[in-house]
Amino acid sequence: MRYRLDVAYHGRDFHGWQKQPGLRTVQGELEVWLSRFLGDREEVALTGAGRTDTGVHALALPAHFDWPEPIDTVALHHRLRVALPHDLAILSFHRVADDFHARYSAIARRYVYRVRRGAWPFNRDRDWQVHGELAIDRLHACAAIIRGTQDFSGFCRALSLKENNRCSVTHSEWRTEGDNLTYRIRADRFLHQMVRLIVGTSVAVARGQGTPERLREILTAGDVTLCGDAAPPHGLTLEAVEYPDGVGEPLDFD
Repeated sequence: MRYRLDVAYHGRDFHGWQKQPGLRTVQGELEVWLSRFLGDREEVALTGAGRTDTGVHALALPAHFDWPEPIDTVALHHRLRVALPHDLAILSFHRVADDFHARYSAIARRYVYRVRRGAWPFNRDRDWQVHGELAIDRLHACAAIIRGTQDFSGFCRALSLKENNRCSVTHSEWRTEGDNLTYRIRADRFLHQMVRLIVGTSVAVARGQGTPERLREILTAGDVTLCGDAAPPHGLTLEAVEYPDGVGEPLDFD
């Protein structure tokens, strides 16, 4: 039987989603608690919709696991709500069809990156505080270049490059509200540090380090060394993972 849970977490004290020996990760933390409450007969093996880097947050990251017996999801959800640390929460927990896959059933992911112009004592763990002037029109031009289906090898750390690095970006937009800026991007898939490299390079351009055409040159060349520094991870949040209608919904036993 397959079960889906949707997880929110503050990424500051996690070394990302993926389990790593000797490090605190979201997957590792959840597997420990699930295995503890379900019994020691076998360990829970979670599959997440994606991997977030160290320090990156998530508002709703779906995951699934299989278990040989029926689970009282309401009771277990309550126990987990009480037991989990303050920076990790399970938003929903239910049984799903056996062919649901948290990663491969997904059709899109949405991220938001938050930037704050100038020093501000609040939200320092969620915003990238940037000093100096930013040309907003350049940010908009950079965002427009990112839209569409393209090879994003130039916005991917070399060690994670795969044979196919084409991504379909259906939304890429900067918005401003006073000194607060947000960059939202939606795509069918993302490469390693792709959003942070796009944001970091866009902010560099907005500070006068080249023109927006720099992003097009990076896409054409497929060379990550042409990027600016990656934006820091604490400004990035996974907002949502999308599935086709009806996929991943709770099974109805009534």
